[in-house]
Amino acid sequence: MKIEKLRVNHLENPLGFAVCPLSFSWIVTDADGSRQRWARIRVAESCPYHASMAEESFWEQAEILFDSGEDADADSMDYPVSLDLRPRTGYLWEVTVMADNGESASATGCFETGKMDEPWSGQWISPKMEEKSENASQQAEDANQVSTILAKKFLVDEPLEISSGAARLYICGLGVYECWINGEKVGEEYLAPGYHSYDFHLQAQTYDVAPYLKAGENEICIWLGEGWFKGRLGFDGGFTDIYGDRLYAIAELYVKNEQGEKLAVRTDDTWESRVSPITFNNIYDGEVYDARRESWSASLTENPTGNLLEDDEKILSEPAGISGYGAVELAAPERCGALTDRYGLPIVKKESFAVKEMIHTPKDETVLDFGQEITGWVEIDCDFPEGTKITLSAGEILQNDCFYRENLRTAKAEFTYISNGKRALARPHFTFYGFRYMKVECDVSVRADQFTAWHLRSDFDQIGQIETGNAKVNQLFSNALWGQKDNFLDVPTDCPQRDERLGWTGDAQVFSETACYNMYMPAFYRKYLWDMRAEQSILGGSVPNVVPRLKQGMVAEHGSCPWADAGVIIPWNVYQHYGSKTLLAETYPGMKAWVDCQRKREESIEGPHLVKDGFHFADWLALDNEQPGPFGATDPLYIASAYYYRCADIVAQSAQILGYEEAEEYRNLAEAIKKAIRENYFDDNGLCKCETQTGSAIAICFGLTDALDCAGKAAGAASEEVGEKSQLDGKTREGDALEARVKANNDHLNTGFVGTTMLCPALTATGHNDTAVTLLLNEDFPSWLYSVNLGATTIWERWDSVGPDGTISAEGMNSLNHYSYGSIEAWMYGYVCGIRPAEPGFRRAILEPHPGQRLHFVKGKLETPMGLYESSWSCDESGKVTYTFTVPFGAEAELRLPDGRTKVLTAGKWVF
Repeated sequence: MKIEKLRVNHLENPLGFAVCPLSFSWIVTDADGSRQRWARIRVAESCPYHASMAEESFWEQAEILFDSGEDADADSMDYPVSLDLRPRTGYLWEVTVMADNGESASATGCFETGKMDEPWSGQWISPKMEEKSENASQQAEDANQVSTILAKKFLVDEPLEISSGAARLYICGLGVYECWINGEKVGEEYLAPGYHSYDFHLQAQTYDVAPYLKAGENEICIWLGEGWFKGRLGFDGGFTDIYGDRLYAIAELYVKNEQGEKLAVRTDDTWESRVSPITFNNIYDGEVYDARRESWSASLTENPTGNLLEDDEKILSEPAGISGYGAVELAAPERCGALTDRYGLPIVKKESFAVKEMIHTPKDETVLDFGQEITGWVEIDCDFPEGTKITLSAGEILQNDCFYRENLRTAKAEFTYISNGKRALARPHFTFYGFRYMKVECDVSVRADQFTAWHLRSDFDQIGQIETGNAKVNQLFSNALWGQKDNFLDVPTDCPQRDERLGWTGDAQVFSETACYNMYMPAFYRKYLWDMRAEQSILGGSVPNVVPRLKQGMVAEHGSCPWADAGVIIPWNVYQHYGSKTLLAETYPGMKAWVDCQRKREESIEGPHLVKDGFHFADWLALDNEQPGPFGATDPLYIASAYYYRCADIVAQSAQILGYEEAEEYRNLAEAIKKAIRENYFDDNGLCKCETQTGSAIAICFGLTDALDCAGKAAGAASEEVGEKSQLDGKTREGDALEARVKANNDHLNTGFVGTTMLCPALTATGHNDTAVTLLLNEDFPSWLYSVNLGATTIWERWDSVGPDGTISAEGMNSLNHYSYGSIEAWMYGYVCGIRPAEPGFRRAILEPHPGQRLHFVKGKLETPMGLYESSWSCDESGKVTYTFTVPFGAEAELRLPDGRTKVLTAGKWVF
């Protein structure tokens, strides 16, 4: 018996994260017993920091701050503890679990607070602004408009126990930053502090810096770039200086030894600014790095870039008219919120790719093909003569066997490196790219082995996996998975490559259930939903189309269905998949605010409880509208009203779960909305008047039909209250109508962002699974496998983003890395494999696979908060099906087989 995945607020051993409210969770593995008899949780302060974690005698000597005792009701998914935590303090926590068979195990985790509400002794600093004249140097331009380096030397007294981890750096840099100490980059995080609603809060990071320090003189350098804070964002050139018009940093570095803790260095006006080798940077256009500037922007004793791979004593003279050093001034961001501990996960390197092929095109271009579309950058092993310039340009697709990037619109997406004659590992610092291909332009010849592509994303890991007997379906699964990997870089962006890369709420909403199946997402969504609630606070509860919200232009708009419904759908899916009432309570105010916003608006217009006006994206990019344009044929007010009902129903359920008295109020509202929808959008036969695939799918999945009042969880996890039933005999009139519309369209879909998410779940839930599988396996346009056959490695924005001849569509929106249509994976998990939560967090699951010879076999695995579920099946030539299931410790599952057999499965492995 083992205890694993000890998490604090869904993070393993978090350092400097916001931990209020505080909740613990854990998973039991390798147990002979089937469920937990009791658990005991203890918490104690650890000093210095959490260096005492490995000492067995710690708990005998420690002052225990919390001891649950043998708690028979301890919830391994969410154990909230109220503690008066101190800033910059380490804590250990231990969990002991006793199983029903008498075996037990213990494990220890740790967490450490950041600054919390402690006042900062460090001060915000910025390069000093110099008045410029026609003959003045470009120092102010270099220091304040593009990039800069802020530096300070400081002393560390002996002795310093480097191995103890007894040194902490608390820091924030704006727009984005990297910190270097004694020539080494601190930590494995990039693009910090990430992208969030800076006008509501600024997130500080905490780093263990003991490994970088030495006794005596040390030097700290903070490299700053524009990022999302200052650089351009938005369409048609976008906007700059959205949150601030200069670069800033604030930091405090503490060390501990036997004599106690000491503030070793802090930001103040004694720091100096240095001109950066980065002469240009922004998120869309890329970066220019002139390594010749390193020698006069660095210390005389160290090179803080970390780029050098070998020693070279050559020192370049400073360019004429530019001084490498300057002053700083005390200056704080004026349009930003308070400095807080971080919510956002670190952005890290996750996977690397070698060049799959070096292509020489008919236009005499050199193009690197990495074989997979990724988000990140390419690092170059540079061994070039001084002054050699190499430029990489990012692209998603080749056209006529040549490099192409017009679908990136105004984004240049380039990286230029100018060599100083020293061998270096060159990389961008303050940007990222969405690409499969990189065009290389260089003054000298290059080799494929000089280039390595790195995928960057927020630091979450995969928990779900599906393998089938169809290679093309497996590629589709990979494509959707990569769509999530590539677009979940601190916010769930629509795309990672063109001049957009924004947190569109509609894309995030329709994909959120799939996202929760694929990856461990609660901490990621916690930060995104924090920003969403902050934006709602100045919009009367309305949810923006984009979070964080650009306060200018079209991307400043809000309240459009189903984009704004992300404010309710996402936290509900997170709760269903991970079972944390603590997180549900934290997100509930935003959920309620959106429903209240809609209620206030619709009640101001007399009539039934329906959405009656406003702009709505609705079934965006559907193919069923005879009129040209991106809008589907399904009535947008019907879709908006249906989502209004769904959100009100979720808020009612959430209020009941959390024990709030207002549950009945929202239950009554939801019933009134449903009644109005039926009266206005359904005929006398109980069929939806919106005679589209999307119209029927919504009616089924949201429980709007008379026959399926409780099937509203077909496209989302069921709740305790709903009590999901087997749909094997559930051929309803709406389901038959939906299948008929698919058949009438030559067994093909014509849905957009809304309908595609619900189409296959609705068909399967009403007994038409064969039709759903047909949609999955179609290979001609429009279908999922159409793009697979054309070599896609991610999901496209449009069904026809590329034509059969490989020519990209002439439409203005053609991202080849848009994850929305990858939402089919939720159906693959929930109905093909048949793994669905019957209770939040999969404490109790539904195992209802839908086997079929066309897929031959399916193997599904899901690491839930309870542990590993497996649901696999295989068909032989005679049609016989073999099923294999795994149920984790502490959980149980209701098995539903196609022949009508049912059985409750407890922890263990099962074969039928």
